[in-house]
Amino acid sequence: MADSYLKRAVSSSGNQRTYTVSAWCKIGNTDGSKTIFSSDVEDDGANYGSLSIEADGLIKFINLTSSVLVTNYQSNRKMLDQTSFFHIVLRVDTTQSTAGDRIRIYINGEQITSWAYSTTPNQNTDTGVFKSGNATLIGARHSSSSQNFWNGNLAHVHIVEGQSYAPTVFAEADSTTGEWKPILTPSVTYSADNSAFLKFENSGALGTDSSGESNDFTVVGSLKQSVSTPSNLFCTLDANQAYAASNIHYAGTSFLGTSTNARGCASTQMVKNGKWYFEVKVETDRTSADGSTISIAKNGTHAQRRWRFEGANAIVGKETGSNGCEGITYQPMTSTPNIIDDGGGGTVNYGSTASANDIIMVAVDLSAATSKIWFGKNGTWFNAPGTSNVGDPANGNNAGLSFAKGDDFWGINITGVVNAADDTNKYMFCNFGEGRFGTTAVASANADGGSIGAFEYAVPSGFYAICTKNIKDYG
Repeated sequence: MADSYLKRAVSSSGNQRTYTVSAWCKIGNTDGSKTIFSSDVEDDGANYGSLSIEADGLIKFINLTSSVLVTNYQSNRKMLDQTSFFHIVLRVDTTQSTAGDRIRIYINGEQITSWAYSTTPNQNTDTGVFKSGNATLIGARHSSSSQNFWNGNLAHVHIVEGQSYAPTVFAEADSTTGEWKPILTPSVTYSADNSAFLKFENSGALGTDSSGESNDFTVVGSLKQSVSTPSNLFCTLDANQAYAASNIHYAGTSFLGTSTNARGCASTQMVKNGKWYFEVKVETDRTSADGSTISIAKNGTHAQRRWRFEGANAIVGKETGSNGCEGITYQPMTSTPNIIDDGGGGTVNYGSTASANDIIMVAVDLSAATSKIWFGKNGTWFNAPGTSNVGDPANGNNAGLSFAKGDDFWGINITGVVNAADDTNKYMFCNFGEGRFGTTAVASANADGGSIGAFEYAVPSGFYAICTKNIKDYG
């Protein structure tokens, strides 16, 4: 979460020459630098160390002592993918006689060997990590300048003082698929002073140390537990498919409207078959015709034009309707809410106007060539357009729109703007099964039929949260 991190004071200096950091990471935003692990003197920009993903996607490990660069490694490889977890291992051992063995960084078991910068510490150099008076931070760096919060997900973070471990200690290739996966109970020797194993299992105590050494961390800010894991990743918003990527917040689950012109983004996951459910909490009270939209769209629908401008170009697929059903858009904030299918269904009046903080429910059935979509508000499905027949996704009746899905994958698109009258930034909060709108937990945790996800309202029978496990089973 933005502005949130974990912190632990270092009461006595430990081994500053040999240590390992292992973490499973998922990027929530490609904008700005994002810190995984750091060690620093509080409010001291001249003395700190940090492992981070930079704004341009470069992996960076840096140590400063009295403003002098002791270590400066920046990769040529870029980490920009928001669709999956990756495993990063920082392996430090300045006692090594071979300079290239003193700092080693691995991604999914593969050692990085191509560096834009590679300032190597001298043999037996103290790097400043685990130094008395410093703090160990997870998800942020020193506060004398930008703290570079980790806007994304972290899982299974190991901090191991006094040991230089290979990535194969913490993860392995799956014997069937070859996929790199965590070893849940790795064989690791933890030190008593500064080592820790953070599983994030306890939502009420996310800083709990599971190493057996009781080196617990303190939560700073509104850090929240995520249901996404390396083995089952939930859908989020994708900064690589966005206009104003910096507006994606809360680990990729929310879009902040900061302009009177519509801006937005697409989702990280797409589906081709099956039945799917998600929710959007509309914080904005913008009522212009095209200001805020909730859409599904085919893969390949041109990105920038559908998010950048006010008016018709904010509608998914509006500029390419003659090519078939490129997208289906619902406009919840107008006085006459519309559902728009520019591929042939046209524009129909649908539902009732949403107010600020209303929750829009969306059910999409892609199980047949003629597919269907339903929208609802605050627990009630809208009537089929022009009728008094209440929408019934579970039984496939009274849809908002039927459409030909084609041989395509479909993803989610969100646009949002501020209210021109008060110019206050407003969110479109998405719940793809995480169980929160921003940092606010749903009041009623309703799972899908496979007991996956947590939603405000009951998931229609046969519909599922959009996540990698469900896509594998139903999509």
